[in-house]
Amino acid sequence: MTPPHGETPSEVAAEWARRRPPRGGDTGRASAPHGGHPLATGNLPRAQPGGATASTPATPPHPPTALVLGDPAPHLPRALVQTGYEVTRWRRNLTRGQLCSPWPPSGPFGEVWARMPRSSLEAAMLLHAAAARVADGARIHLYGATREGIRSAARHFPDGTEAPVTLVTKRRCRVLAAARRAPPPRPDGLSSWKIRAPVDWGTGPRDWTFYPGVFACGRLDPATALLIDCLPCLPAGARLLDFGAGTGIIAAAALERAAPGAEAVLLERDAIALVAASRNVPGATLVLGRSCSTLPRPFDLIVSNPPIHAGSAQSLHTVEELVREAPGVLAPGGRLMLVAQRRLPVSRILERTFPLTNTIADRESFRVWEAGGRRR
Repeated sequence: MTPPHGETPSEVAAEWARRRPPRGGDTGRASAPHGGHPLATGNLPRAQPGGATASTPATPPHPPTALVLGDPAPHLPRALVQTGYEVTRWRRNLTRGQLCSPWPPSGPFGEVWARMPRSSLEAAMLLHAAAARVADGARIHLYGATREGIRSAARHFPDGTEAPVTLVTKRRCRVLAAARRAPPPRPDGLSSWKIRAPVDWGTGPRDWTFYPGVFACGRLDPATALLIDCLPCLPAGARLLDFGAGTGIIAAAALERAAPGAEAVLLERDAIALVAASRNVPGATLVLGRSCSTLPRPFDLIVSNPPIHAGSAQSLHTVEELVREAPGVLAPGGRLMLVAQRRLPVSRILERTFPLTNTIADRESFRVWEAGGRRR
């Protein structure tokens, strides 16, 4: 069985973090330009001159700080805490126990650890952000699995860092690290990574905003296009919920064919995708979240191209949660429409909750289902 996304690479990184030699003494100089590799040492503070006397207690040194970017697993943060670090965790996707925002906190931090993301452009974005949050001489780490592209990931480190080295290779995972020598070339901020690309769902191309790592970056994916083809014309005053809205394409298409006065709520767990949606669907209500059960209700239509994968692992948990919660937020006569690969048992999931289900479109490898009626 494939481990959950992030688990094994985080475990390998955690093992190295626990066992790396401490800074100080003759174990090496973390920022020395010559003699001994600077990445062979840890990030514990050096002893300061002066020290304590019998009558003057020493001031406790500030603990070293670390920023962990994009890792859903707890192993590495736990290991860093156990070795004396103050750890800040950041993810763009809403996750319990982690800071979720469109951009990492500014710091500064003693070192940064970045979990290898899905795309190479997202990896470059994360490493630029990492380099902007440490001082010269500090280390930036990137860790991930071979199947995720970690073997060729050294090219994603920005200019201004030393050539990355491999600290450990184990269980088909690697930990890379590089010391910063100068600020990264791009200005720090999400706006430096905005992507503009034309999108056409059948009514003409329009300039669309994307960012690295958002779903279907730079294009209209075929599943979303199929669902858009099935959208009804909403009447005036109707309320639409786009569940897992991404950059807002489905909601924008639905509003385009709706009567004036229709409203849209976009629910999305990716804070960066919501920034794109705010530019693409002005006037819509944007909600960072994973559950529709707490949203103002009712909705006349819920639409979704729901996330099916967590990394490389497939899961129907999000679909099951949406179907379970949808009857509680739908207006009388309201409908749920979702698209997914036809091989998935979506019909069975819908039929457990809704008395009325129907397949309304089938194209290539995708299918659109519609469900409604009172909760069973």
